[in-house]
Amino acid sequence: MKRLAFLLCCSLLLAVAILGGCASAPTNDSPSSAASAQAILGGSSAESVGRPTAVVDGKKLIQVYAHRGARSFAPENTVPGYVTGLAIGTHWVDMDIVMDKDGEIVVSHDIWLNPDTTRGPDGKFLAPSKSAMTEGIPPGELTAHLQPYMVRNLTYAQLQQYDVGRLNPTSPYAKYFPEQYGMDDVRMPLLKDVIRYVTSVTKGAVGFQIEFKTDPMHDSWTYTPKQFAAALDNVLEEEGISRNCEIQSFDWRCLYELQKLDADVATAYLTEWDNEPGTEYSFFSNDASIAGLWTGGKLVKDYNDSIPQMVKALGGRCWEPEDVELTKAALDEAHSLGLKVVVWTWPEHSGTAFDGKTVKTMIAWGVDGIITDDPGQLISMLAARGYRIPEQFPAAY
Repeated sequence: MKRLAFLLCCSLLLAVAILGGCASAPTNDSPSSAASAQAILGGSSAESVGRPTAVVDGKKLIQVYAHRGARSFAPENTVPGYVTGLAIGTHWVDMDIVMDKDGEIVVSHDIWLNPDTTRGPDGKFLAPSKSAMTEGIPPGELTAHLQPYMVRNLTYAQLQQYDVGRLNPTSPYAKYFPEQYGMDDVRMPLLKDVIRYVTSVTKGAVGFQIEFKTDPMHDSWTYTPKQFAAALDNVLEEEGISRNCEIQSFDWRCLYELQKLDADVATAYLTEWDNEPGTEYSFFSNDASIAGLWTGGKLVKDYNDSIPQMVKALGGRCWEPEDVELTKAALDEAHSLGLKVVVWTWPEHSGTAFDGKTVKTMIAWGVDGIITDDPGQLISMLAARGYRIPEQFPAAY
């Protein structure tokens, strides 16, 4: 009954937002609203970075980004996930996006249905794990094999037949989130519906971090970066959040296209450990097809072998490296260029969803923000050190 009540509450809150809740005038008089919220969420501008640690209302600030809602505790990229993340407290809600057959933007991390989190109409997971779904399939047959599961090949009505409320217990992925609370009848939401829900609850006091999901190694699996950017730009304008968002991508082509449409949008250039020298997808590879794979052909060697300089020159407001990739020297260089630096954790790489030792280092170095699956633990660490902590938005359930 508790789960049913929770899901009914999420549906009711989402319905209120869709039917006009986001249009009401802000009434939140807390410190995070109005001018104070602008001071916090305006952190993508050069004025608020380029120094060791930002200060708002007399307190040090490192911005909290609730990854995929709050993936450690609730189904990722779902309305219940955002209900949870807002209740814990965050400065930004983080989400991934793909486009369906209708051309609608759907909140989902994967460009094809992921068996680690997805059950079919029969209630069964699509495969024992994501890797098992493609195991043994020859590379030349992979596209044909995955066609029925590609989000771009499915209408939104078809996507609603799939339940994404639980982790697949047979998947290695599930071990990273043992405390995630599984639910039934949880569906992939549209981006515009998540925006309306969050806006109705926070009245603009929480920003949106939105990540394009594409794969330059398989361009046919998704819409083109130009099409994707145009669709997102329309949603941002229609929902009125173009100046309350940061748009990120590993596939930098999407960011180039979005910047052409809106030169003032805050773009965040994602990198990972595998982009560093000597790695599989190194930006520093002598093979230009590897070095430029995720950068749209741009080569770091043309930017003094500096990723921060490259991001700045290409129009980025933010550089978002994997936490274990970042060095203090690179952070200082990025800050000297006026870039905001926000780090993220890859559990499959780090071995855990929250590495307190690494987070401690990031705080000490003075990063501008931390993307985390466990915003509660991050907030506790920040509070103990005297940092300003984000407002909570508990749901009425």
